Amino acid sequence: MDKTHPLFAGRRRFVQEQLPEDGIALFFSAEPRIRSNDVHYRFRQDSDFYYLTGFDEEASVLVLTRETQSLYLRVRDRSREIWDGPRLGVERAAETLAVDAAKPIDEFAKDLPELLKNKSALYYAFGLYAERDARVLGAARELLQRSRGTDYGPGRIVAPSLLLHEMRLIKAPYEIELLRECARITENGHRALLERTRPGMYEYELEAILLYEFRRERAEEGYPSIVASGPNACILHHIKNDRQLNDGDLVLVDAGAERDFMTADVTRTFPAGESFSAAQRDVYAAVLEAQERAIARTVAGSNIDDVHAATLRDLVQSLIDLGALKGGLDENLENKKYRNFYMHRTGHWLGTDVHDVGPYYDRGKPRPFQNGMVCTVEPGLYFSPDDPEAPAHLRGIGVRIEDDVLVNGAKPIALTASIPKQIHEIEALRKEALALAKR
Repeated sequence: MDKTHPLFAGRRRFVQEQLPEDGIALFFSAEPRIRSNDVHYRFRQDSDFYYLTGFDEEASVLVLTRETQSLYLRVRDRSREIWDGPRLGVERAAETLAVDAAKPIDEFAKDLPELLKNKSALYYAFGLYAERDARVLGAARELLQRSRGTDYGPGRIVAPSLLLHEMRLIKAPYEIELLRECARITENGHRALLERTRPGMYEYELEAILLYEFRRERAEEGYPSIVASGPNACILHHIKNDRQLNDGDLVLVDAGAERDFMTADVTRTFPAGESFSAAQRDVYAAVLEAQERAIARTVAGSNIDDVHAATLRDLVQSLIDLGALKGGLDENLENKKYRNFYMHRTGHWLGTDVHDVGPYYDRGKPRPFQNGMVCTVEPGLYFSPDDPEAPAHLRGIGVRIEDDVLVNGAKPIALTASIPKQIHEIEALRKEALALAKR
């Protein structure tokens, strides 16, 4: 998105309007992180900072008051730009980013006491970086201790998430279009796996196919891709991706593309060979039915807890039908023995972060879905290979099916619905793919 896009300016203005007359908000860019020795991970901007600025350089601070918007950032430095790439620079920043003023980041520490002077409330995300806290909170404390005459410092520290994360929860039309684009790219990756997966391949080869499909579209992984074959599908966050696929395995792939600071989050489960076994088919059908019912329940006025509770009832009844649980539905819900086979929630918020921000509760009660919210719907059933409580014929089977759902009145929109998940679709694609491989 263009850095001067009115969406960023509108967000900043909204935050300014929420500040008290003598309040100030500081938003810091992400810190670079070391991967090994002196080699850094690829830089990824802090989500809140990007949400307000559209600016993706490190060593930057956005300062907002009721009246002003200013940005501290790195100066141009040809010697460093040769190594690390071009910088926006102070001279162009105010116009490019549509803020009132821009200053060198090296002046921030010197300016900080003056910025905080005569401010009653400081909006600052404390607790993330000790060195940063020492500088910012130390300056605030010193002002409080040394206040003279009419000068004073902030006596109240407020988490800016109380303002921003409520904003981020409701997606703007532009963000919804970005999510649709992420869904399209993610579909390319999942379809490529249905077409190219062969028994004998390794999980990391499938991961490489996904990454190729994402990167060729100027996207990347929104989170480390889970490629879990056979018993690995019963490990919820399996990211080693090092096992060889066998004919007869199921392959659970949890992967989503991120572009322009929005991400998809999709899980599909398919056979490494041509078709599901009878036991695999039964488990898959149970999860798919529960997932489709959960999507239909994701409507304005409902809430994520109600969707989970209803989906849990569906899955527990299926576990009884599959012979994994004994007794009645209510009895099994009460004793929670289902947690051997279903141990996570049915969904979470989605957006700039894969587990996106925003409150799930309002004064202790689940907050109702509103139009513009986006969440995942991802039930699953997992029968660990070494679980003596699991029926022998189900052990080693893990199935999860996940889509990204936009709340839209009484008609939820599954943004990722075109990624195949029906049994007949998956088996047709797998049979065609393996037939082509034999030619």
